[in-house]
Amino acid sequence: MNTNTARTPANEPPNNDVLVTAEKWLVAAESRRSVKPIMREDAIAARLDAMREAGIRDRTIAIEAKLKLNELKEWINGLRKAEVTKALSVWLTDIDDEIAALEGDFIMIPTAARIVKAIEQARTPRGNDKRRGVALIYGASGAGKSETVKWLARMDDNVCYVQVDGERRKYVPLLKAVVEATTGYGGHANVGEKMRDYITRNLPQGSVLIFDHAQLIPLSIMEQLLIFPDEYGIALAFVGNTRGYSALINAKLAQITSRVAGAHIVVEIPGEEDIDSLLEAWGVAGRPERKFCMMIGRQDGGLRFLSETVREARKLVRAAGAQKLDERFLKLGAVNAGCWGGAE
Repeated sequence: MNTNTARTPANEPPNNDVLVTAEKWLVAAESRRSVKPIMREDAIAARLDAMREAGIRDRTIAIEAKLKLNELKEWINGLRKAEVTKALSVWLTDIDDEIAALEGDFIMIPTAARIVKAIEQARTPRGNDKRRGVALIYGASGAGKSETVKWLARMDDNVCYVQVDGERRKYVPLLKAVVEATTGYGGHANVGEKMRDYITRNLPQGSVLIFDHAQLIPLSIMEQLLIFPDEYGIALAFVGNTRGYSALINAKLAQITSRVAGAHIVVEIPGEEDIDSLLEAWGVAGRPERKFCMMIGRQDGGLRFLSETVREARKLVRAAGAQKLDERFLKLGAVNAGCWGGAE
């Protein structure tokens, strides 16, 4: 498009027809951005059932959703008018948006700080040849490992995050995934260029390649990847579960473990200091509330379970028009999220 033909000369009055058309286009574009898809009726019904089981009255739901009580009861009983469905959908999605805003971004819990420090140790140059090292970050699921390394990749353009899976676990597919993460599109280097050369050309010394779910990478492939810290000054970070860590240690791969030099984290279960940091950031206070959150959080997958519990509890608090996220709402949220069976 030749943009010069659309520009009004400085010595001529603006074309009002063009301005009106542009204004209409902007209004339409803003409208398209603000329109949210209507939730499925079954999904709305499930949310309402959870609220009613939590003791939230129909009258409260109707007031919060800006509906008449009889309209809500008719909808619950099967007469599902489109305008009522839309009102309930808007109300519920607004709640979800508010909860998402409250959650904010990444929270630097103590374990996350240790993980970041380990990766920084790995990318610190050593010796005259400026070689980098390897960070080993292994442990229980739901302890914040993946969230931390994803955050680090968002914050630093020279940190490349790759999630390993069944298709991306061998040397060439892993390099292709690095190229994809680096370029933002298909993992193809220039014609005639090796992917390894493309990576080292685009990532400077001191960069980091993070491979999450590293327990899926064969140990022989891990050894091949050592060319990056050894030859190109690009550190590696392997993030995985306890099974992967055991396999790595049992194999006694000195080629890898000798390059760790302190950049080594094993997380058994989330610690109290991690849970307390999250509760403070989320504004959850009180002795009974802390005791229950500790029970949810200090297990395999605990921080993930805790996050889902608080998210569901907040939805109930908002729907009830309540002021405080107390132990009762936390327990109901945990049940709704499938993180707790309800037994004392």
